[in-house]
Formats: sequence, structure tokens, C-alpha cells
Amino acid sequence: MTRNPTYKGKWHAPLIDNPNYKGIWKPQEIDNPDYFELDKPDIEPIAAIGIEIWTMQDGILFDNVLIDTDEKVAESYRLEAWKPKYEVEKEKQKAEEPSDVSSDWFSAVQACVQIADIALLEPYKIKIIDVIEKAEKQPNLTIGVLVSILVIFATVIFKLLFGRKKPQSPAPPAATVAPAAQPQNPDSVESEVLGSSEEKEEEGKDDVSAPRPRRSRRET
Repeated sequence: MTRNPTYKGKWHAPLIDNPNYKGIWKPQEIDNPDYFELDKPDIEPIAAIGIEIWTMQDGILFDNVLIDTDEKVAESYRLEAWKPKYEVEKEKQKAEEPSDVSSDWFSAVQACVQIADIALLEPYKIKIIDVIEKAEKQPNLTIGVLVSILVIFATVIFKLLFGRKKPQSPAPPAATVAPAAQPQNPDSVESEVLGSSEEKEEEGKDDVSAPRPRRSRRET
């Protein structure tokens, strides 16, 4: 970039003097003949103060509201009256808050109750609820209760998975084995062959020797 020797800065619209300009406008004021100032106002004492606040948290309380024109008086009152009371209430609130162990125990109990509502555990729901109620009354038995619940769940799951008997498949029929062919005597084999050939020759002779039937002659 090269410098522009004729650059005069950012442009603004030119202004010209307005001879009729009288300053910033404000509403016109007129004299009020009934206006007066009270040097010693006689006001009734304040009985209550209303505070309107928009919040998403409940349980907020206001007390010891101080109205004064001197900031030092308000600061001294805060240190002498409000702060000691605030510290005491803070320690009391910490003592009343449930510990992490109790909150974890409560969440575990709620989880067990939700598990007991499962449709598959409907036959065991009464037993599970009884065990949970006993655990709530005696938190020291937490380990025993959890172990018993785990045993119940394991039993139910085992019955669901392995409770059904497998259908017995029919045994396959025994394969029939053909008896092994016994070796034949070569003499008997030759005799059988000769016998069969002789039978065929006799049948052929019978066919030849049999007279052929003659057709009857039709006389005309």
C-alpha cells in the first residue's frame, strides 16, 4: 500500500450552524402555585417492607432490613449483627446437609426399587421390597443386603437362561450292515453255471420240438 498524500481522515457529513438551535429539548415547565416543601415531614413509622424478586430457587428469606442514609452505620450493623448470625447459620446448614455416603446410599436404594419394578422380576418383587426396607432401617447391613439382592438377580437370570430343558432329539436308526459275502468253492460255481446252461438248452429243445399250430382252412 502506498500512502495517499491527499487523505484527510474518515469522512463525516458536513455540519452547518443552525441559527434557530436552542439546545437539547426538554418538556416545558410552568409554575405551580400550590407547590410547597415540608421542612419536618410527619410520616408514620414503617411497619413492613415488600421485596419483589424473580428467582428459580425457593427458600430465600429476608430479615433485618436496615434503611439509613449513612453508609458507615449500615457497614457497622453488618459486621456486628448480620455477619455473626450468618456464620452460625452457615455452620448449622453444613451439619444438616447429608454426607456423600448417605446420598450414595439413597441413590442405590432408589435404583434397587426401580429394578424391582421390572416385569421379569414380578414374582420376586415382594421379597426384593422387603429386603430394601430392611436395608433402609439398618444401613449398617448394606453389604449383606447388596449381596442378597445380587444372589436373587443371579438366580433369576440363571433360571431364565438355563431353566428350559432342551428337547431330546430322536436317536438315529442303526445302519444295517450287509453280511459279508462268503467265498464260494470254485467247483460249486462251475456246477451252478453248467446247471443253468443245461436248463436253457432243454428249454430251447422244447420250443423247437413243439409242433406249430396250423391255421384252419376256411372253406368257401
